[in-house]
Amino acid sequence: MASSKLQSAMEHQGDDAKMDMSPMIDMVFLLLIFFMVASRMVTVKVDDKIKPPVADESIRPDNVKGRIIFNIRSDGTFTAGDGKVTVTEDEITERSTTWVERFKDTETGPSLLLRAHRDASIRDLKKVTKAAALGGINKVVFGSLKTGKFD
Repeated sequence: MASSKLQSAMEHQGDDAKMDMSPMIDMVFLLLIFFMVASRMVTVKVDDKIKPPVADESIRPDNVKGRIIFNIRSDGTFTAGDGKVTVTEDEITERSTTWVERFKDTETGPSLLLRAHRDASIRDLKKVTKAAALGGINKVVFGSLKTGKFD
């Protein structure tokens, strides 16, 4: 004489084994939340006051890692990628130095993306490139448009 638990277990041997999926779904959501929190969002703010020059032979670079962005407005003021207005060359050198420290261990190294308004003076371009060079950045990419359809 078998107990009632053993008898009920013997009766249900032919049924398919079912797996509870709720812990698996919970785990997927936990992993999703973990990766959302652990990842870093990279956003590039584009200065609307900058109208880049048009260059027919311009190409889009493949690798954009390690770039610090400086915008030169037509009035001679500089803005960094975060939108903060910088005026002096010392501020640009300081930002460049911190950027070099941040990306010194990468294989590509830091570089400068220089977006200048088409009416900006060459003196302002020289100021930014000189200040970035003093900060340790020796690669410069000049921003331009392929066509003038965004005027």
